[in-house]
Amino acid sequence: MQRTSADGVTVLWTPAPTPGPLTAQLSFGTGVRDETAPTLGVTRVIEGLVMSEAGNRPHPYGSNLRDDVIEFTAKGTPEDVTGFLLTICHALSDLPLHHTEHVTAALAGLPAQNAANHPAAPLRARYGPHAAGLITYEHPGSYATLTPETVRAHAAAHLTRGNAVLALDGPPPPGLALPLPDGPPPRRTTPRTRPHVSGTWQRRPLDTVSLLLTCDASDAAATMAQLVLRRRVDRAVHRTAHTGAHWFLRDQNTLDLVLAVHPRPGRARETAVTLWQETLRLTRKGPAQAELDALTDAIRSEAGPLWGSRRPFERAVLAEHFAIPYLDDDTLIKSHATVTPQAVRTYLEHALPDSVLVVPQQTQLHLRTPNGSLLPNSDCWRPHGQHPPTPGTRHRMNPLRRAVTRRSHQGEYVLTPWGIVIRDAHRDEHDIRFDETALVRHEGPGRTVLTGCGCQMHLHPDQVTHGQRLIAALDAAVPAHLVHTTG
Repeated sequence: MQRTSADGVTVLWTPAPTPGPLTAQLSFGTGVRDETAPTLGVTRVIEGLVMSEAGNRPHPYGSNLRDDVIEFTAKGTPEDVTGFLLTICHALSDLPLHHTEHVTAALAGLPAQNAANHPAAPLRARYGPHAAGLITYEHPGSYATLTPETVRAHAAAHLTRGNAVLALDGPPPPGLALPLPDGPPPRRTTPRTRPHVSGTWQRRPLDTVSLLLTCDASDAAATMAQLVLRRRVDRAVHRTAHTGAHWFLRDQNTLDLVLAVHPRPGRARETAVTLWQETLRLTRKGPAQAELDALTDAIRSEAGPLWGSRRPFERAVLAEHFAIPYLDDDTLIKSHATVTPQAVRTYLEHALPDSVLVVPQQTQLHLRTPNGSLLPNSDCWRPHGQHPPTPGTRHRMNPLRRAVTRRSHQGEYVLTPWGIVIRDAHRDEHDIRFDETALVRHEGPGRTVLTGCGCQMHLHPDQVTHGQRLIAALDAAVPAHLVHTTG
């Protein structure tokens, strides 16, 4: 792999094995995790604006937005590639903001993703509506709230020459120019995790059972542990579920690993118990050497679903963007081939206290930790009887509404100096803390609140007596930049 630069942009390239079209990928180390709840979708708007300038071309080209990288790709003659790259650079240097309304309208019309099945959905438990926890949030009305000034500011901070890498599958063409806007790489910090979530199980509005583990980005024992566990769970649930292994960058040194098991309807509890029991068994006894050898052979043949088994070019680009140590294929295989059963056990012993087991709503579990104590639950709702009722001003349903509402659907709100508590028909409680609110969406007289735990709670003044007082208290407490108003 060769390395050079053009106009201050790092260029990675390999000699072409055979004559043919040149493929170029201009990428920027930014994605949804660099957005906030109020600016959610801004990177996709920038992508749409830039690609609106590409026009019709006689060669393949396109763009792709991932969780942490946005890519602009073209394939053709050297002249085709240089022309496309020049167009992208000019568009980023002078964004066609007059197309913003058209782009946001087009994006709002696209079908929403199924967040309940997204492998990143369990990260809401760890981060709430921040950083990687934002990956699966999507609301069609959010695009319309993004102003040209917000779009311009985000592009100026994240889509600059200091945050760009060009990858080529042949030598750089003559006359290659990348006149991108000036700017250093963005300063990334480790995202904060939610307190009291590590070492727990939690219910979320998902269709999957997922185990979240954390590891060092170069820890081969961690990835081997995840893959051994996946194979064991696969064998245990092969008739009732299927599994997937995924990874997400927390920071340049740390990965969040997600082992997601997709159970058939009605099998969530059984699947969660199996996943947890297999995890404890692997932690206590470790894998057999034969299991590790089989995985090493799979990695060697590029059949193993390992984050590092991406193509060398992809690994090199990620390493460039996020300062991750780059390992070539031979070094990667050797690092995993030397993992021992004891190394896997040691990793899991240290990782389980920070893990989170996430299961679908309505799933009830009674699991044990490795030391035999009950695995704590960290649900956002506080069960009645396990916590004293929150004091404050109660806002109950008015008598007429109570008369026409089934008892199982009746509830009330409690207004406190620090926020609003939703209390359901079972007297369970959920907080809406003013100082942890990530976003408030005005929907006529009602409000949808994105809370600090990542739940979306709905408030309407007509639901309870004196409901306008609740809305007024919320509006007065939440800063204007956290408010979206839908048309």
